Amino acid sequence: MCLKKNKRMKEKYIQNKKIIQSKIGEEVVMMDMDSGFYFGLNSVASAIWAKLETEIAFDDLVEELLKEYKVEKSLCENDTKELLEQFREKNIIRIVQ
Repeated sequence: MCLKKNKRMKEKYIQNKKIIQSKIGEEVVMMDMDSGFYFGLNSVASAIWAKLETEIAFDDLVEELLKEYKVEKSLCENDTKELLEQFREKNIIRIVQ
């Protein structure tokens, strides 16, 4: 388990630039033109998405979120991990080494 956590912390993430996106207020809507899949992100997920415009490590992403939101670190890590996994499953982010 520790190995997985350390590996995740070293990985960097970035948006898949093939995704078409539009900001509506504080939310983002996106479409994957390859699959035709449509995504809608709430304001927090949209903030995370914006931070993925340039490659960022998991730990750095969590630290930035902790500066912006009043949330416990463990909850922030777990929720961010879950969102990144969903993004990866839908191919809207890439992992860069």
